[in-house]
Amino acid sequence: MSLPKPGQTIRVVLRSGESVEGIVEWLDGNGAWIKSSDKSRWVPVESFLMPPPEPSAKKETVSEE
Repeated sequence: MSLPKPGQTIRVVLRSGESVEGIVEWLDGNGAWIKSSDKSRWVPVESFLMPPPEPSAKKETVSEE
């Protein structure tokens, strides 16, 4: 994903799994300030460069007894 431009509406998923959706207020070399209807949030540039998360699939764990 390329970096967004000011005024663009975006949706990005952070490493924590939190989804941030809103309008890009401003952007610099470290990230972007995203303004949504309920709050504003700083989003680091790495969040825009990461590949989108894969759909969650149940991981089977094998326990040894």
